[in-house]
Amino acid sequence: MAVELRFGLVAALAEELGSLRERAARTRVVGGLELFEVALEGASVLAATSGIGKVAAARAATVLAREGAADGLLGVGTCGGLRKHLVPGTLVHCSTAVQTDLAVRAGREVESDRRLRDAWQAAVPGELGWFLTADRPVLSLWRRLRLARAFAGSCVADMETAAVAAVARASGVPWAGLRAVTDPATGLGAVSFKLHFPSQAGRAADTVPDLVRQLQRASPK
Repeated sequence: MAVELRFGLVAALAEELGSLRERAARTRVVGGLELFEVALEGASVLAATSGIGKVAAARAATVLAREGAADGLLGVGTCGGLRKHLVPGTLVHCSTAVQTDLAVRAGREVESDRRLRDAWQAAVPGELGWFLTADRPVLSLWRRLRLARAFAGSCVADMETAAVAAVARASGVPWAGLRAVTDPATGLGAVSFKLHFPSQAGRAADTVPDLVRQLQRASPK
């Protein structure tokens, strides 16, 4: 008999839960956080809207880990592209999450779980890149260029992923992240975000059933 997988999913905003929110069988509140219980074939997903920023995301991830998300914490939502080829609509898988505004260097980078990451990429093709997490939105061209200069290859800006990664590492739980680009590496970040957020917000969350199916195919019978 196949063992049911148990995941926790963190999104900053309600729209970033995509269709999973409508699929929730029931909701409950733990520590003031509303949790959505979603039953998929072969997996259960406990999803939460954390609110914006690293503190809010860490709180949500901690609750989910304690509530039994033993097979993985998933960070989903949107992001800002920091390379010209990362145009709106691009899906980006996280290779490593970095707390870019943390002065202490030790421990601020956390690599995603290779098994989860590879399975998600196999199910949902996309770019692979660094997620640069800060407490302020990276909307100005100057800040985008300054961040991008410090990292090689594909990288995006977000406000939650590194917090989810840090909690997962501390809890001994694997993690992975997938986000859709809403704004490119230009000086029109705020305008592009408002334009593309409605269509891109839930795309990453909506791929979680595909991830589960891919994990089931890859599991030994």
